[in-house]
Amino acid sequence: MGPSKKAKGVQKRKAQSPLLTPSPVSSTADIFASSSPVNVPVLNLTMEAQIADIASKLDMIWGKLHKIDSIESKLVLVETALSELKHENSFIREELAAARSEINKKDEIISNLSNQVNRLDQNARANSVRILGLPVTQQTPRAEVEKIVFDLVVNPCVEAAKKEGDLPASVVPFPSLLIDSAFVTPSNNNSSAPVIVKFSNQTTRNLLFRYKKSALPQVKDPAIGRMRSKYSIFEDLSPSNFSLLQLFSKDSRVKSAWTYNGQVRFKTLDSEQMYRVKSPLDTFESITKKSNPRSPASPNPLMVT
Repeated sequence: MGPSKKAKGVQKRKAQSPLLTPSPVSSTADIFASSSPVNVPVLNLTMEAQIADIASKLDMIWGKLHKIDSIESKLVLVETALSELKHENSFIREELAAARSEINKKDEIISNLSNQVNRLDQNARANSVRILGLPVTQQTPRAEVEKIVFDLVVNPCVEAAKKEGDLPASVVPFPSLLIDSAFVTPSNNNSSAPVIVKFSNQTTRNLLFRYKKSALPQVKDPAIGRMRSKYSIFEDLSPSNFSLLQLFSKDSRVKSAWTYNGQVRFKTLDSEQMYRVKSPLDTFESITKKSNPRSPASPNPLMVT
């Protein structure tokens, strides 16, 4: 059976109506052709600029990466150098420790030898004294110096010893038997110069120290305001011991310093203990810390105040 007349009339009207007739489908090319035109050269320039900028940034990044690689290489070299330096430093430290040990041993040997030389030098001066105040100069003949020493110093002390009974009354002193030598030492004082006297024995030397105050003339010293011997007599000290005596005499912590048989001794301001200087390397601190006081049983022939 065919369609009804009514259905056929509807289909006929749809076919004749332009609004109900579908338009043909357009292709992509038709769409781009129907749209507004695009400026292709400008687009290309923009993309090229962006690509160039990206390339520039990449070059900069690669440059920085190259610098980082270079820095890393240098750091490796620095680390290697530091490792080598540490090894060398360790080796040098060992060498320094060994050298320091050797130096300490040699210093000890030098100290011992210096002490021995000083003792030998002082022992060689055991019979000698140093006299100040005698009427002699650098031009005084040596024979006359010996005579002056005997007449003004030695003979008065011998006579005093005879009176005290320390020497027999029958003893007749002879200068040549008592004095080995006497000579003037260099001095800046033109009126008087120190005289070194070496006696033939230590007994004569000890008599001078025992009787110098009672037998020799006394004068008033304006510097200290009291009487003293006209002729000052001291032990003949080695250079090292003389320097030590001067050092301790000038120390503000020392009350008095003197020598006995060539050894420097002193007392401090805050104590009556007596300390002995045993080595040229001794100091006030090293001696007082040891706290090795000695009883002042013997008289002090040389007192420096």
